Amino acid sequence: MAKTKPSLFSTLQKTAVISSEVNGELIRKIPVDKLLDNPLNRFSMQEDEAFQRSLQSIEKDGLWEDIIVTPAENGYYRIISGHRRKRIAQKIGLTTLPCKVRTYQTELEEARALIGENIHRRSITPLDMAYQLDTLCQVLDRAGMPNSVHERVQQLMEQTGLSRATILRYLDLLRLNQTIVSWINQGLLPMTDAYFLAQRNNCILQDRMVQEVEKMGTEIPLEKRIQMALGLVKKIKKENKQRSDNQDLNPKVNIVRTVRKCRSSIHNIHTQLTELCNLSESDLSKEQDKKALKSDIDELALELTTLLNTCNTLRETIHEKNLT
Repeated sequence: MAKTKPSLFSTLQKTAVISSEVNGELIRKIPVDKLLDNPLNRFSMQEDEAFQRSLQSIEKDGLWEDIIVTPAENGYYRIISGHRRKRIAQKIGLTTLPCKVRTYQTELEEARALIGENIHRRSITPLDMAYQLDTLCQVLDRAGMPNSVHERVQQLMEQTGLSRATILRYLDLLRLNQTIVSWINQGLLPMTDAYFLAQRNNCILQDRMVQEVEKMGTEIPLEKRIQMALGLVKKIKKENKQRSDNQDLNPKVNIVRTVRKCRSSIHNIHTQLTELCNLSESDLSKEQDKKALKSDIDELALELTTLLNTCNTLRETIHEKNLT
């Protein structure tokens, strides 16, 4: 039976449990004014319906779960999990809160714990995850981790348990302009449409969409204007694609497009070969399999060398013809 990949929930929950055991956490009452919002936290702090329900519950029955914190300087503590509960405590006049005190050896450990503790305790929006992944990228930069696109996505996969496709989908949302983000937060633009506008090839449509909304009369409800403008930019996108497809029928070679397609293919090959680097002894049980694999690898290396030489020839050709 094929192995199933553990869910994000179980992975991060296990991380939280291990953290608790390793740190030998202490539970104590800590003054609310000694609890600092964590600068690594990018999860939403909106006082929405869920916030109001939590406020009413805590006001009636008290805090149902300890805040999780880590020591900061001068007797203060940074919150790992419980930013909203701290805000509720301030609103209803609580002066101390029960806290589990944990320590982390690195900023990266703290960032990972913050994600793990929060992601299974509350409803996390796609934008929340996008911003949190952005912050995690900054932590990885400060830790001196390689930051090529391939390596960075791999690091995020290892730190969060999310799939490559999911991470790339979240990171796309970081391209959205602030006006569109505000529409999403107001519930005026569905996330399916947000993902469409966030795609690299569609980013140029965002400003046009905002302009179209602003041109329409305010007597039309904003949500209606947004949908009308979205329909317009999608039509523009479709027409541009049709023109591009018609150009592809032209026998003249599109050099830029061809090179980019080749780059994409090589990236996919690199990804697949990297995954093979982790094969075990059991993956090749027969001696003839090993010999055949070595022969295929040698031939592949030769073909890649030929490909590199072709790239150099193309570069020289472009330079000689002053195409750059």
